[in-house]
Amino acid sequence: MKSLDTEAIRCVIQFEKLSHCRVIDSILDDDTFYFVVQSKNIYDIVGKGGENIKRISEKVGKKIKVYLYSKDIQRFSDNLFQRKAKRTEVIEDEGRKILRVWVSLKDKRFVIGRKGNNIKIMEEFLKRQFQINKIEIVDLKN
Repeated sequence: MKSLDTEAIRCVIQFEKLSHCRVIDSILDDDTFYFVVQSKNIYDIVGKGGENIKRISEKVGKKIKVYLYSKDIQRFSDNLFQRKAKRTEVIEDEGRKILRVWVSLKDKRFVIGRKGNNIKIMEEFLKRQFQINKIEIVDLKN
């Protein structure tokens, strides 16, 4: 994950203008921009068949992934995990907040991502927004 430089900040501003939504948080990782946005409807941002996101992605010059923000950690984690998590709970252990996530074996690869990239991004967003120190993936027996 890279810190935002002037060019990245311009991309965030351009994304906000093109998507008509407010960016709450963002992470730039190699060639992908991850946005947490405040919007009434995520589908308005994505567009039919992903056409809006594709158009914005071309203008920004990066792949884009968008997650809907919520003040409720359960809803926010559902949005991050794109409904792949069957159950989540926050536990506190020795002053650390841990988000325990139950996923089916078939969805585990998606949640973790190639080289653990997805889980790192989700962990960083959860740390920034809810002071979550760690995500634990629990296999859900099908």
